[in-house]
Amino acid sequence: MKRTIGFVILFLIAAVLPVALFAQKKESLAVFSFTGGNASDGEAIAASLTRQAPLRNAFNSTTLINRNTIATMNFEQRFQRNSGLTDADTIFELGKQLNASHVIAGYITKLGDRNLVLVSIMDIESLQQIAGDFRAYKTIEEISALIPDMAKKLADAVPRNTGNLPGLSVPPFNISSGVNQNDAMVLAQILSCDLANSGKYAVLPRTESIDKVMEEHRRQRDGTTDQERVRRLGVGRNARFVLSGSVQRLGTLNQFTGDILNIVDGSFIDGHEESYTNLAQGFELIPKLAAALTGGQGAQPVVSGDFVRVSGDFVHVEADFVRVEGGTFQMGSNSGRSDEKPVHSVTVKSFSMGKYPVTQKEWFDIMGTTVRQQASIVSGSIIRGEGDNYPMYYVSWYDAIEYCNRRSQKEGLTPVYQGSGKKITCDWNANGYRLPTEAEWEYAAKGGNKDTMVFEYSGSNSVGVVAWYNENSGESTQAVGAKAANSLGLYDMSGNVWEWCWDLYGKYSKKAQTDPKGASSGNPRVARGGSWIFSAQYARSACRYFNNPSRWYYGIGFRIVRP
Repeated sequence: MKRTIGFVILFLIAAVLPVALFAQKKESLAVFSFTGGNASDGEAIAASLTRQAPLRNAFNSTTLINRNTIATMNFEQRFQRNSGLTDADTIFELGKQLNASHVIAGYITKLGDRNLVLVSIMDIESLQQIAGDFRAYKTIEEISALIPDMAKKLADAVPRNTGNLPGLSVPPFNISSGVNQNDAMVLAQILSCDLANSGKYAVLPRTESIDKVMEEHRRQRDGTTDQERVRRLGVGRNARFVLSGSVQRLGTLNQFTGDILNIVDGSFIDGHEESYTNLAQGFELIPKLAAALTGGQGAQPVVSGDFVRVSGDFVHVEADFVRVEGGTFQMGSNSGRSDEKPVHSVTVKSFSMGKYPVTQKEWFDIMGTTVRQQASIVSGSIIRGEGDNYPMYYVSWYDAIEYCNRRSQKEGLTPVYQGSGKKITCDWNANGYRLPTEAEWEYAAKGGNKDTMVFEYSGSNSVGVVAWYNENSGESTQAVGAKAANSLGLYDMSGNVWEWCWDLYGKYSKKAQTDPKGASSGNPRVARGGSWIFSAQYARSACRYFNNPSRWYYGIGFRIVRP
């Protein structure tokens, strides 16, 4: 068997080397099947990339290399054993033997219940990473739909001249105990993609010998300072700059730090740090970190699936939010109050919604006031439930609008609302936080496209299962999430506190609508969901309510959404 494999390897090399040595050099692309994760997915993604028009137009020829064949795997192992070089060098060497000018390679790993695929396109002559991309998917059909955009992004980067850009090496991050090494590796790879895409640096992939890898680990143990260790590694890679990255465990948080070191004089020219609790949240920080390190403004995130897409790349959506996929539903009820009629067809786009109403802690973190301080605005008011995880109340519609904008600004998002008073307008294309429309609220309360049947209340036909209302609330709001969620994973959509919506209150139309945004005139604003002080009929998913947008009241709170 070993002789047979050896013969196959020798035959493969004998067939390829003459082409590499004597054929005329031309712009060609070698696409390697992706490693890690599901092997069949890696093969399918790579094969699909080779068929995409943007890449075919960018190169005279494209070749698919299956890294899972016996011959290729044995060649890679033999090459690494004889040369002492690592995986990236193997990719470059195989690309050279195929007379390719560029190579595409990728890696698949897990991200929660999804798969994360990272891909890079590299120039063989300069040994530089030109651009990168990363996407999330659950099924091969889902990632297949994203491949054309991925191919275009990689193809658009091919003409980029990185020869005049200073070289930036991205060695492995320094990791403290308690930090997940795979998470840190993935974050480093994504940051490397963003830095390559910035066009400020020529990013040098990790292409040093195993001996140098071991030397790096020894330096981490021998007392050499981080700055000196990183500087030496950069010199070894012929880089002008080196990214000095670290992930340190601080209590329940991971502190992600990145500094760019000038090898010539040892000075730090850019630096930034962020903290996160898990890999998903770490993804959200990459655009900020990359922007800080390159002096750019960073990409503005928009949501895709259960993740936030950033200029074609994705990161996980915020904690305590769920994705509501768009669809068409029947809005209203023929058995309810008169303003719930006529029942009509409504289509809404996808959006992300908070699992819970905004809590008192979330409010305080942004606005700096407690529920008692808000209550003091209303003469003679009393407290109806107090605690970090209790819903915020005594907030007007205008207060909710201000909260959305302040939170957007704090998190580096584009505020949705402009103006003041009755002249407040909404920028529906902005990526910041906002109130849901009445249609979005009812669609989510009824389970979106997850429920095959519509319940009377949000998630159940038994009000007590999902709602705090006047018969079980004890005359008070209750901590969020204590009752059952609906099929989307949304809590307290029925009962606890009414929730402000964007819409001006008005009558329904019998005509089918797409993303309706309420009446065109008037003053009262819509609130939905019922509350602890109202009877069960008001906790129905189709029930409507309205109030003066300036009113503070112990029965009204709000919930927020993002695109």
